[in-house]
Amino acid sequence: MKLIRFGDVGRERPGVLLDDGRRLDVSAFGADYDEAFFAGAGVAALRAWLATHAGSSPIVPDAVRLGPPIRRPSKIVCIGVNFRDHAVETGAEIPREPVIFLKATTSLAGPNDPVVIPRGGTKLDWEVELAIVVGASAKYVEAAAAERFVAGYVLHNDYSERTFQLERFDEAGETIRVLRHTKRPWRIR
Repeated sequence: MKLIRFGDVGRERPGVLLDDGRRLDVSAFGADYDEAFFAGAGVAALRAWLATHAGSSPIVPDAVRLGPPIRRPSKIVCIGVNFRDHAVETGAEIPREPVIFLKATTSLAGPNDPVVIPRGGTKLDWEVELAIVVGASAKYVEAAAAERFVAGYVLHNDYSERTFQLERFDEAGETIRVLRHTKRPWRIR
């Protein structure tokens, strides 16, 4: 069983993709795939519910849009320059420890949704990443115990506008400009 969410943007509903290829609407189960679902016994409860309700659950037609499989997580934690070839490709040093950064949760999209390129963007870069869905609160977990906190895996299309990210840096990003009694802070030089 794979978890899916389907429907119009912003109005997705929970579903499942069964091993036989059928896509079922499981909205009647009552929970969407959010942090509470994964942190609790959501997956086990859904399996139990499906055992008695799969036959009566509506089929989701193939033409219906698939959305992000997770409903708005609290954070997306990323590891940058996470393989040697990427470091060589970008001319970066191979990091001695993980390069950690966050992505906006609004960056999640369905697998066939259009990519929004920012106005003035000229160097859109993309990568397909393996994302790990963490199913429980975890801090300082030993490597041997880490798998107990994994709820599942999902492919994540990661997009970055490299012009904005790497070429537009100036000293304004290095300092805080203190504002004193100005009515138009957007005109500060």
